[in-house]
Amino acid sequence: MTDFLQAASSQNSVHQGAFQENVMKQYLTPLILLFVLLAGCAVKPEVSWDYNHQVNWSSMKTWAWFQPGREKDNRIMSLMAQRVHLQVSQDLAAKGLQETAAQEASMWLSWGFTEKSRLEGTSYNNGFYYAPYPWVMSNWPSEVVVNSYEVGRLTLSVIDPANNHVIWQGIASQRLTSDMSPEEQREYITESVNRLLEKLPPPVNYIPQ
Repeated sequence: MTDFLQAASSQNSVHQGAFQENVMKQYLTPLILLFVLLAGCAVKPEVSWDYNHQVNWSSMKTWAWFQPGREKDNRIMSLMAQRVHLQVSQDLAAKGLQETAAQEASMWLSWGFTEKSRLEGTSYNNGFYYAPYPWVMSNWPSEVVVNSYEVGRLTLSVIDPANNHVIWQGIASQRLTSDMSPEEQREYITESVNRLLEKLPPPVNYIPQ
């Protein structure tokens, strides 16, 4: 009888180990693949935009920064401002738009940047545990961890010099980290400006709802 119980216990242990191994493979393998895919994908900013479809955009050939004298008077331009100005100038030049004096420009550009805190909840499954009986298995209760993070919003606006009305505006939003290197900050500005200015001038057949 003792030998029978020992053999049964040994067999249950073997089945339990095999079952646990299969469960681990079933749940861990997709997670590992997901982490690999996420690590290889660069996060791109989310872009939204709108414009005045009554404007004759084909006449917009020159541009200037809105109220550029303020920055010259202060004689201070932040690193972010320098990066934004440089990238906007390069992108618009590639589109054939010429930067000129403010009084001669057919449109003015303005930009702004804000940060906003957001909360994110993540649910973690603590795995499996075995009941007193080897053929019974269940989940530990899930744990929810709430973290805060920062979202940067880069806004570009196009202004009509005739009336100071905004006639085009785009917003690029992206999650930020506190330890962004100078290279990562430049990449953030470059990607945000590039994606925003893809929509300037607006597509001819696009009419906002």
